[in-house]
Amino acid sequence: MTTYKAALAICGLSQQEAAAFHGVSLASVKDWCRGKGAPPSGVWVDLSDLYRRIEDAADNACADLEPSLMDRRVMNNVAADDGADPLPGLGDMVAGAMALLLAMQE
Repeated sequence: MTTYKAALAICGLSQQEAAAFHGVSLASVKDWCRGKGAPPSGVWVDLSDLYRRIEDAADNACADLEPSLMDRRVMNNVAADDGADPLPGLGDMVAGAMALLLAMQE
């Protein structure tokens, strides 16, 4: 697995969603995932910015969660948004999962 492919997974993006997010071809994304060629630095900046948005959404949602009062079915479907444009891909679910895990620590 390449670092780029791992970053997509962390941010909740499929290869198709990543191509749209970066404004590049699906073939480019597939090449970067296979280690054929290196993503331009702007791609890493895009992913870094997205990850920060997901972190912010998780932090904000964490403050509102009370895991001890939640039904387990609800816990399995927590989504969070950063209040800006919708998070691409599964970003809202990634943020929700992060929020729940953080709330479980408190």
